[in-house]
Amino acid sequence: MKLNFKILLLFISLPILPTHLTITAQNEIKQESKTEKKKQKQNFQKNQTPQEPTVPKGNVEVIFVTSMGKIRLDLFKQKDPVTVNNFLKYVKSDYYNNTIFHRIIDGFIIQGGAYDINFNAKENKNPPIKNNSDIGLKNLTGTIAMARKPNSIDSATSQFFINLTNNKNLDSKENNNGYAVFGKVISGMDVVQKIAKIKVGQLEGMYNVPFYPKEALILSVSVKEPQ
Repeated sequence: MKLNFKILLLFISLPILPTHLTITAQNEIKQESKTEKKKQKQNFQKNQTPQEPTVPKGNVEVIFVTSMGKIRLDLFKQKDPVTVNNFLKYVKSDYYNNTIFHRIIDGFIIQGGAYDINFNAKENKNPPIKNNSDIGLKNLTGTIAMARKPNSIDSATSQFFINLTNNKNLDSKENNNGYAVFGKVISGMDVVQKIAKIKVGQLEGMYNVPFYPKEALILSVSVKEPQ
């Protein structure tokens, strides 16, 4: 019994010395592990990249190229073909090219569709359209709606505005007296906010006009044809 105990004790006390081969293998395993983790991280980041929003079938995509960047719109043609077709008539005739957002109120709206960079009013030969503000579309943040004369319900022509917040006071309440929403921003809301933050002033009875019109310039507006 004593001899067996000594042999067991000797066996337990012997140190296990790693060989050069074992150390090399461990390093290779660590390196492979790092490489695999890096690949997994890259794949995760790739999968996390947000996809560009798409426009539902039946609607129309319009692209604004402004001095501050690009704005993509989804126009609700299925819900309000009258207002959308009116807007597209101006787009396709290049009416909005080289115009400005001439009314800018941070926290409320940015409005365009009437003046060039020198504040000359553009000639408008198209008749006004029926106000469709009563079909249930709300003036929520990022939506685009038709501007009109305050005391004339069916007076919208070319002017439009983009809502910077939820403007419930612009929705229809009674007698169809709201402002007709006909689309929404699907990308480029950061561009809209940049325009909202530029310096504004007063010019010949006009308020909240861009102090530097080039900062609020609409270079072009175009329709993106469906693929």
